[in-house]
Amino acid sequence: MNAVSCRVALAALAAAASAPVVAKDRHTVPTLRGDDTARLPDHAALWAHLPLPFTPAEAWHLLSPATQSEIGAAVIGMALAQYIHGDSMAEADCFRDDALREAASEVEHDILNRMDDRLWTLFPDLYGPDGDHPRWALAAGMVHPLPDPPS
Repeated sequence: MNAVSCRVALAALAAAASAPVVAKDRHTVPTLRGDDTARLPDHAALWAHLPLPFTPAEAWHLLSPATQSEIGAAVIGMALAQYIHGDSMAEADCFRDDALREAASEVEHDILNRMDDRLWTLFPDLYGPDGDHPRWALAAGMVHPLPDPPS
């Protein structure tokens, strides 16, 4: 998946789960585009081949509304930072301020790197406990057990 399709996929995921936002002036912002745009693929065929305890869509619905909002806002922020960074755009289409672009790149990478840790913490049954493979992958013989760390 290239950076643009990743950005679109993540932004759509966040848009699909987000509720109206309260702006700084405390006025409610209306729901923006979403239902009238193309849907993202759910890749159900891949998930059906795995003995997952639940699908990614089901995992989303297991989260509290506060956690859904946290992740949705982070995904939108990551996509916005990726756009500002402009890595996959022609130079003429990029923001002019190189320092701003570099800062946006750092934000994008920071969110992406922290997202994995957050999701692993939230879904140990899906991703496995810290430092190990998930039970479903071990039980199906899809991975080798990791060696015990040296004492």
